[in-house]
Amino acid sequence: MVHHFHLRPHYGFFVGVLDDNVFHKHYALQLSVALNEPLELIVGGERLKTKAVFVNSNVEHQLRHAGCQLTLLINPLSGLGHLLRLKYGKQGVVELDDPIAECLIKGLEDFEAGRYSFQALAFEVDKVLSEFMCLCESVFHLDDRRVLKAIHFLDEQFDRIVPLKEVAELCCLSESRFLHLFKEKTELNFRRYQLWNKLVKSLSHLTDNPITETAHHFGFADSSHYARSLKETFGVTPKFFHQKG
Repeated sequence: MVHHFHLRPHYGFFVGVLDDNVFHKHYALQLSVALNEPLELIVGGERLKTKAVFVNSNVEHQLRHAGCQLTLLINPLSGLGHLLRLKYGKQGVVELDDPIAECLIKGLEDFEAGRYSFQALAFEVDKVLSEFMCLCESVFHLDDRRVLKAIHFLDEQFDRIVPLKEVAELCCLSESRFLHLFKEKTELNFRRYQLWNKLVKSLSHLTDNPITETAHHFGFADSSHYARSLKETFGVTPKFFHQKG
């Protein structure tokens, strides 16, 4: 089965069969849903069978499913990612039974039945996720407006990699103080947040160009560095996108 990809600045999803899905962990938050047979998720020696599952950032897992499934990968510091982290807290894995999962399953069902093209499915997923976006400042629950200001600024500047010095000055902080404050308030690493942006930009280039060329074009030392960064962020290798994109 051909894999289909849809990428947005702070999330992306693919539809297809899970092949060669070994134990792994990644920075991205993950939502996976399936039709007919349930997904099988293995975490810490325990097996969970479910139609929809949430996997938190950096939780080692293996996901198995013989049929068509939809996996959504989300930047933990995006509005949607922040909302999911607020909702599910410190839980590593959660069996989902909520409107997001229901909408994703319905969209996948319509796609599989031929009622949706992949473009129509992507439109529906975008619409569903936008309804759950954590856009209101009060929902961020950040008690430091400087960090909130930095997050909004980085979202607005997605088309470029913002130097640490620039965003620190925006917040009227030294670089070291900003890095400490960002980690303290968000529990996430600022440089990893920036890496997400760079990797997302690289994926559309990767589907039509060699892996080594893509790595150099986007500022990685070599293809090994690029592959390692992609795996740590999304849980897949460059070949996953390059061969099937």
